[in-house]
Amino acid sequence: QSVAENTNCSNYERASGYLGLAGMSFSNFMKKGATDNLTKTLTISKLDNASDYSTGTRNYITKALCLVGPDNLTSSSRCTGLTASGSRGVPEREISFFGLLGDMIYVNYGVLDNDSNGVISPTESNSFSNLTNKSQFDNEGGGTTINSDNNTWEVITSSNRYVYSNDRTKCYPFVDNYTTYPTVGCDISSIVPTEIRPIYKLDNMTDITGGNDLTSRITMVSELSTISSNLNTELGNIGLSDNSSLRTSLTDGLKKLDNGGFKSDGTTKCDAAVALDVVYLLVKDAADNTTSSTASNLYDKNLVSITDLTNNINSNISDSNPLSGIGVTMDKARFIYADNPAGTVHTDSYEDAHSALYTSIKNTRSLGTETSNKGDGKVIFRELLCIADN
Repeated sequence: QSVAENTNCSNYERASGYLGLAGMSFSNFMKKGATDNLTKTLTISKLDNASDYSTGTRNYITKALCLVGPDNLTSSSRCTGLTASGSRGVPEREISFFGLLGDMIYVNYGVLDNDSNGVISPTESNSFSNLTNKSQFDNEGGGTTINSDNNTWEVITSSNRYVYSNDRTKCYPFVDNYTTYPTVGCDISSIVPTEIRPIYKLDNMTDITGGNDLTSRITMVSELSTISSNLNTELGNIGLSDNSSLRTSLTDGLKKLDNGGFKSDGTTKCDAAVALDVVYLLVKDAADNTTSSTASNLYDKNLVSITDLTNNINSNISDSNPLSGIGVTMDKARFIYADNPAGTVHTDSYEDAHSALYTSIKNTRSLGTETSNKGDGKVIFRELLCIADN
């Protein structure tokens, strides 16, 4: 403490002192059972929310990061009146990394470990996520209403795109949307396709959140995203590559959190992640009103791989490629969204979908659409759902 509060000491020395006060020391983590009860090891107090920066020893982590942390953190309201002047070299970035690591652990256990016993139980994890409708989703189409009858096709050539009728006798060059059914005949022999994509209609989707208040979850997603991004940046600046053994060792304290959505065996997805993956696949690249205004912006939106679609979302949808015989690939499907409950009119933008469908997509996207792998140093909402299985 005498070092941490001595302004004559360097930022590196003071931040190191603050992290020591927060329990982020090698000697502390080398104690027997230290990583089995991180709440006890770091003396983690219950947080009111993920952006509660001053409760308990998280206050020391905040003070350390405000001395040596990334610019986006030191310039934020979290560091008002705490930021120190001076440049950041590798030593400061190393201390910043350990501060961010402690912050990541603290925010997860401080928010989720309600009884502060060092274990995030299924009850605690489920209570926080509160995804009341997750059991309705399965790989047989549960939780979704996907209309693949009389679907149209997107046909891509080396220089153009077309929308074809279901029987591929009518078509029109793509201009600014994928929703109009072709009515004019076309000479297919004059079009040389390289890729074909079925265009399916998403007419409805269950709101996996159950319409519950998402404020605490959105705050958690935002906080996790910021910390994870900064962790990844600091490790890169220090010079540790993604597959570095030292990097893996340094992030070992996150192994229960940084689980990739898997159970402790590392290969089986936890049930909550399975359900969330279904809706993520449908909404993570959804076009909104901004992207819909420019045709080219739609090209990479509203897409899902055929394999993911049939394996995870709806195994009853055909993955037959009508042009496979002439070497045309069909790796992806495109979705359009119903803008009325009857599903008679469709749109490329989820923001123009009918209110129930729009709300389901909006609420799901608010939980974050980023992907993460086990042990990559990032922790996202999807992984929080699986902590109790690790």
